[in-house]
Amino acid sequence: MNSIADPVLQATLKNVFGFPSFRANQAEIVRAIMAGDDVFAVMPTGGGKSLCYQLPSLLLDGVCLVVSPLISLMKDQVDHALAVGIRAGFLNSSLPVSERREVERRFRNGDYDLLYLAPERLKTESFMAMLRQAPISFVAVDEAHCLSEWGHDFRPDYLSLSVLKDVLPQVTIAAFTATATSQVGEDIVKRLQLQEPFQVRASFDRPNLIYKVLPKDNVLSQIGREVRRHPGEAGIVYRLSRKDVEKTALSLQEMGIQSLPYHAGLSGGERHQNQEAFNRDGVQVIVATVAFGMGIDKSNVRYVIHGDLPKNIDGYYQETGRAGRDGEPAHCLLLYSRSDMVRLGNFITQLEERREQDAGWQKLGQMADFAERHSCRRRQLLAYFEEEYGPDNCGACDVCLQGVEEVDATTEAQMVLSAIYRTGARFGAGHIIDIVVGAKTKRIRELGHIKLKTHGVGRHHPKPYWRRLVDALLVSGSLKAVGDKFPILEIASQGEAILYGKESFSFSQLIGLPGEAAVRSAPSGDKGYDQGLFAVLQEIRRGLAERDKVPPYVVFSDRSLREMCQYFPETAEEMPAIHGVGMVKLERYGAPFLREIGQWLADHPDIKKQEMPACAPPPNRGKKAKKPGKTMLESGALARQGFSVGEIAKQRGIKEVTVAGHLEAFLEQGNGLDLALLVSPEKQELLRQAYGEHGFEYLNPVVEALAGQVGYDEARIMRGFLRSLNSE
Repeated sequence: MNSIADPVLQATLKNVFGFPSFRANQAEIVRAIMAGDDVFAVMPTGGGKSLCYQLPSLLLDGVCLVVSPLISLMKDQVDHALAVGIRAGFLNSSLPVSERREVERRFRNGDYDLLYLAPERLKTESFMAMLRQAPISFVAVDEAHCLSEWGHDFRPDYLSLSVLKDVLPQVTIAAFTATATSQVGEDIVKRLQLQEPFQVRASFDRPNLIYKVLPKDNVLSQIGREVRRHPGEAGIVYRLSRKDVEKTALSLQEMGIQSLPYHAGLSGGERHQNQEAFNRDGVQVIVATVAFGMGIDKSNVRYVIHGDLPKNIDGYYQETGRAGRDGEPAHCLLLYSRSDMVRLGNFITQLEERREQDAGWQKLGQMADFAERHSCRRRQLLAYFEEEYGPDNCGACDVCLQGVEEVDATTEAQMVLSAIYRTGARFGAGHIIDIVVGAKTKRIRELGHIKLKTHGVGRHHPKPYWRRLVDALLVSGSLKAVGDKFPILEIASQGEAILYGKESFSFSQLIGLPGEAAVRSAPSGDKGYDQGLFAVLQEIRRGLAERDKVPPYVVFSDRSLREMCQYFPETAEEMPAIHGVGMVKLERYGAPFLREIGQWLADHPDIKKQEMPACAPPPNRGKKAKKPGKTMLESGALARQGFSVGEIAKQRGIKEVTVAGHLEAFLEQGNGLDLALLVSPEKQELLRQAYGEHGFEYLNPVVEALAGQVGYDEARIMRGFLRSLNSE
């Protein structure tokens, strides 16, 4: 059993990841993994699942295997891990054979902290044989709901994970998912053979997300208006079909909005290229099919738009969860029409098993209820996941912000029913509404419907009103939609009673409708920061990201930049107080940001700096030596005996980067070592020159200047030696 004191966890959290404290449930999950317990954790998207396995991967011996179905996301996850100093790699079908063999070699040698793995790898005998020999610390199963046939995104390849406990009976397994009902959760625990797992079921509430549902009218115009409410901000638009995706992307482009499509009909290369453009802030909007898994790890998505009804609440929750992963306010708009039910129903009827069809209809009905019911959207979502929401008003959905009113619509309902009756119940909702509002389309003229008494009787209401009324009549059972591809409206017995004045009809609507003025999209995020400096730092971030071939958020998140523009850190000692700034990122990227902030303050002397937020004590960068720690002295003693960095790490059961840090401090405090055993004389001379040019503050400029001739561990050890000379 492994036991790591909380101060070590806290120090790793701050110094590596740049976070001052754990989010809810993270510390408990990390402790359970460190203790060797199996874990099953249900945590919402944006709840910090990845940190729960990344942090212990740094502290435990061996390699953490992370099983994930999102092949398109793996490289970004690895880039993000590498950026904070985690030795990470991935293994999936996208790698050429030569690269795959190199990854496998490093895996067998234990050269990784984290190895991301596609589930189909576990189906090959060669990899399973390798698994029995490799030094594995624990296995993390991401998107674990894919294991369950009761889940919304079942993947047959995931069933191969059920053998993990048979092959590796002593290895800890930690399963994570963002969406799982109790039934799905029980299925996951059973299939993975988890042994008395530590279980966490975190709240599904995403308080920073603002939910809104609008009746679908002119969907392309509605999507365009919503995107324009977020100028320059990143967003995702989901559509039901590939054709809709292409039309929507083209429509946005014609509006002057940078957007690209993403669906299974595109080639793999084009999908990758479009996703990379979005991740790297090359385009503002990505338009994707709801049925095709994207794998977006972008933290600053400010809005998600569903142009069509999703198949189920699980998918809707997960897709909206891609917004606001940084914790900042984000908007989720669903455009809904009852006709979406028919389109989705066509997919359900094509399922082979009756049980699957029944489950599909049930989930679709729950999704339609969410869109149609005028009760708190947040309460409805949480109730689906068996969680009760306490407050009466969430203050962040259209229902709670606008309020609901009951509208008597008996006369208007009779107008619609009369139009259906007079046309022989042979037309769909669109044509009937055109008749009622008095449209003079070619079809209405050709059919002679312009002469009907009901033509134009409802021109006092706009089309969206009549669409909502037709949907309300369908929901109440007064109307029936008959047919699959182009359903027609028929009058039910209850509708006949309304038509002939025997019953009244009313429906609820949000106060302020028709129109879309209510629930205005407030400016995203806190504006209490210098937006001019923010724009400058964004450009610096973009340049560094292009240089390192990573998405900009891997360098620093928007939240990190905003805090820099709020607190104006001027030194390396102040920088760790900024959210998301760990020591590796500080060394790798900090210098240009600090230079620009210093210049900005010089150019704007009227700026008054706010007090920096509290943070962990900064690393000792001055000449004054700190008291040596026992663990540092142990590493130094082994180095004096002639052991290499790798040998010391293996003997002590710690990471090589940790040993290098020990030896840097050991040397800096004046302790003698045979430096040539750790850094060759040739490399010593190269490093002397590089440090003379770039200074000791950051490792990254020195290592990059030497173009791969030295590693970070060697540069770190040499820095300690040179600092000891300067302090004499």
